[in-house]
Amino acid sequence: MGNQEVLVGTVISEFDVKADERKRFTIRQAAFEHYHVMVFDDGHLELHPRLMVDATISRRALAGMDQAVANYCEGRVGEGLDVAALEALADRDD
Repeated sequence: MGNQEVLVGTVISEFDVKADERKRFTIRQAAFEHYHVMVFDDGHLELHPRLMVDATISRRALAGMDQAVANYCEGRVGEGLDVAALEALADRDD
């Protein structure tokens, strides 16, 4: 994650846990299915909820979309699309 900013929120639940024999613990009423966990040298943990990307969209495809949006924002775009010309092609009978 690399981001070391402190996030402040409202405590909605507080409880003690004991690690089981495999060093796991349970988060009661977890709001998310996935979490990013940071373990610090003093033993405390930070958990940040993660929304996972749909596996049907590859990282490469997402990177391409990000690049397309960046190009658009910087004004690097092609000529506009003539929708009327496309409609005329779609209406042809041949």
